[in-house]
Amino acid sequence: MSRHSKIKHKAKTTLNKVKTNIKETLFNIADIPSTTVQQLADLIQHHPDVKVTKKQMLGISYAFYSLETEGYNYYLETNKSKILQLDAHSQDKKIVSYRSYRDYYQLNSPIKMP
Repeated sequence: MSRHSKIKHKAKTTLNKVKTNIKETLFNIADIPSTTVQQLADLIQHHPDVKVTKKQMLGISYAFYSLETEGYNYYLETNKSKILQLDAHSQDKKIVSYRSYRDYYQLNSPIKMP
């Protein structure tokens, strides 16, 4: 990685952390309920009503979780402990659409809950 790329990556990472901190502070001040991708994944994996399918593909273990509860629908894909995909929606309103290969949501960024 070139020096310019390292500086650019560090600036982007710092900016994402600042955005996350600002969001979290605003949600706390406004008393808006929020969660994170990681917290949602934990909730889904440990919920008693979750449906889990496990598959072995190319020697790698994957788990697919599906949960419908309290008007919310959740879908989670993991590879061991790594969250690959998480979708959550309420009726027709999308709450989160996390993909591990995209930077839009960070695992610990606060997400506004309806």
